[in-house]
Amino acid sequence: MSKKNPRKLQDKLKVKSSEHGYGLFAKTDFAKDSVIGRIKGKVVSDEKHDPRYVMEMGNDKLLVPKAPFRYLNHSCRPNCELFDWEDEPPNPKTGVKDLYLGAIRKIKSGAELTIDYSWPASFAIPCHCGSKKCRGFIVSEEERHLVA
Repeated sequence: MSKKNPRKLQDKLKVKSSEHGYGLFAKTDFAKDSVIGRIKGKVVSDEKHDPRYVMEMGNDKLLVPKAPFRYLNHSCRPNCELFDWEDEPPNPKTGVKDLYLGAIRKIKSGAELTIDYSWPASFAIPCHCGSKKCRGFIVSEEERHLVA
């Protein structure tokens, strides 16, 4: 993915109602492998936060994302993924690398942006993503066999 990303988030993304409450939608087309944006928020190290609203950062750190990325919904067949830059050092304030959202396939304007939450089986809940490849639960592929 290219680090070049000159457009502002409000020109590219919109939070609006979806069938799962609120969701994050594209206001423009995104090419496969394009960077959609850096995910900002509060980095915490305690596990008191609801796991449905945090992103794992490694080193026992969690990110509580701010809008608009706070509204990313799950799909068993997502069009986006979270990533960090391998050559980027950890943020000195948080001790972890910054997290980004990237397109894993072409996304058309108006489409909802989704990621695979890949939750552990202990947090699994029924999934209603509607994907043809829906696992039936919001759970990691590796732990799907642990969910009844």
